[in-house]
Amino acid sequence: MVYTVLFPKWWFRVQLTHAPEDKQPKRGGRTLIGHIRDRCPMLANPAQALYVPPWLMPQGDMQTIYLYTQHYKPAGCVVEYEREIFEFADGGKAAVDWALPRQETGPTAPLIILVPGIAGTSYDYYARSFICCLRAQLPRCQVAVLQSRGCNGVKLATPKAFHGGMTDDLREFVAHIASQLSDTPLIGIGFSLGANILTKYVGEEGSSCQFIAAASVCNPFDIDTTVSNMSLPTLKNRYLYAAALTRSLISVFTSNRKVIMAGEVELDADAIEAARTITEFNEAYTAKVFGYSSAQELNAEGSCVQHIKHIQIPMLFINALDDPMCYRQTIPAAEIECNPNLVLAITRHGGHLAYFEGSGLAPWLPPRLTQFVAAMLEWR
Repeated sequence: MVYTVLFPKWWFRVQLTHAPEDKQPKRGGRTLIGHIRDRCPMLANPAQALYVPPWLMPQGDMQTIYLYTQHYKPAGCVVEYEREIFEFADGGKAAVDWALPRQETGPTAPLIILVPGIAGTSYDYYARSFICCLRAQLPRCQVAVLQSRGCNGVKLATPKAFHGGMTDDLREFVAHIASQLSDTPLIGIGFSLGANILTKYVGEEGSSCQFIAAASVCNPFDIDTTVSNMSLPTLKNRYLYAAALTRSLISVFTSNRKVIMAGEVELDADAIEAARTITEFNEAYTAKVFGYSSAQELNAEGSCVQHIKHIQIPMLFINALDDPMCYRQTIPAAEIECNPNLVLAITRHGGHLAYFEGSGLAPWLPPRLTQFVAAMLEWR
């Protein structure tokens, strides 16, 4: 391949950050990172832990754009779901899609809970490709995709939709599952904004967390910095990333306008629909309905970075340095290194949730996440 000629092999190596081994938890005399090295060679073995982008799409923007063309295409990853409408204590509702065929859960048959990105769905390519890989390698695993309120065909039942730090819905759903399936191992995997929600939840729960392990993919970590960068007046923001995300937020509002405007909080519908940035939308709608004084307070309170030190379960973080939506300067490598339960895997390339490889543009992430799931089932 042309890249391996132009660049040395170490250029494409996955870079791991973790606490010193003498401070890490142990099982059977083996440290957490030692177990990951042994059981996750595609992430931790220097000879195998490589990510080489396809020569047709070497750059993060190209991969990210291509990913979003695949979301509603089978693309070799056909997954069928059974839908459950989960009702929360406050009267809200959200879609939970269970991958088919449904599996009998139990001590040796885990449940993997996926948390998609902003307004994401179970049909997003990164979710389907992971489920297909997981089913091929670990067929006894059951997968449930918890989507945000107002997404994927489920109308809002209350004026509140979602935001990047809203952990209450995940907490309520996990508590419900844990009460129903008390002997089933639970593992959480979050993508993009869903990774922020999952990380914040795991940190908030501390030693009471119901998950035996978790993984975060393309996490923004610091929402305020991320949103500020996405609000800069660049062509990419104006016509691609920030614009697309803002449109997806506005579509949730317009699809649920009657319910939202019937709430007790006074809102300006015209200002919400006229929003041109995520900040403008959050100022006009999200911050108000969730009781924050401003979009900046909403972002600061919702960022997971401040909760990383409290995480008490093994957790893997995967981020790409060329991610055009989650920026390298927000990756909290020092905070992760200080927590002995955490491992950070950094790649130079990969874009936002994309990570395609080879001439066939195969997904690189699913086999790595599947190895991690298998390793954590052994570790517990």
